Amino acid sequence: MATRPAMNPLAERLAAKSPALWIEVGAPRGVNPAMLLKHLQRLVGHVDAINLTDNALGRVKMSGLVFASLVKARLGIPIVLNVSTRDRNRFALKSDLLGAGAIKIEGVVALAGEKTTPGDPDGGSAVHDLNAYGLLEMIAMLNRGDTGEGKAPLKTLPALYAGAVANPNRPDFDREIQILEMKARAGAGFVITQPIFDAETGRRFLAHTRRLEMHAMLGILPVKRAASARYMQNMVKDLSGARAHLARYADMDETQARAFSIDRNLEIMKELAREAAGFTIMSGGGPSLAIELALEFSKWRKDANL
Repeated sequence: MATRPAMNPLAERLAAKSPALWIEVGAPRGVNPAMLLKHLQRLVGHVDAINLTDNALGRVKMSGLVFASLVKARLGIPIVLNVSTRDRNRFALKSDLLGAGAIKIEGVVALAGEKTTPGDPDGGSAVHDLNAYGLLEMIAMLNRGDTGEGKAPLKTLPALYAGAVANPNRPDFDREIQILEMKARAGAGFVITQPIFDAETGRRFLAHTRRLEMHAMLGILPVKRAASARYMQNMVKDLSGARAHLARYADMDETQARAFSIDRNLEIMKELAREAAGFTIMSGGGPSLAIELALEFSKWRKDANL
């Protein structure tokens, strides 16, 4: 199984008894990060890390490395950076990982990235020079100081804590666990899941991450409105196993949907707080509801002495 790189605060935090709290956001679409940084300022002292997506859904955003450096410099919040093999060959991936090590990015999530749609102005030909397993192995190699080029070892070692993604809602759950086992063997020490909508799904997944000695950050997705739930129910294959839960939003107005989502997700997080390494709250179409939920859970975590 994966070993934690020395002196990595993220790895130490996930090993603690108190549940970690991350929020997932995408970098800005343009060149001005001021508004998003202002929103994220509210999370200082409340979240343990920000998980930055990597051109999620095939939509081009500001470089994650650049935005990560701004977050670290201005807010001081640790970063978990998603790195997709879809958009870069192995040379670009290695270069970005060395850059992440240089600015002391705490964690890197290796993933393939969603498929792009032909003809999409933001899209293009997928690269996939490496798969997610190969990227995990590259991270482990660089942490050892080996650049893979037959040259002298790096004098200063990166300390990138490697992670992966998984989907507890997948109908073929056994296959999902087999894939997770391969990612653990390739070097993943933690896993971020697709959103869960009930404690039973989370608990079933956690039983396997404990066996694999992986830290599980369970995905939590607050739902803003019925239209968002309907889209996920009908269009997002990864959430096919959660359709019954998403259907509950069908007759709610936006105020009702937001309140129900906050209450329901808090209930799940509280129930699993002593079992999971923590939770990653996903921002979806915008960070406002995710930030609200993060602040609510942070308050509860403090009041519960966790």
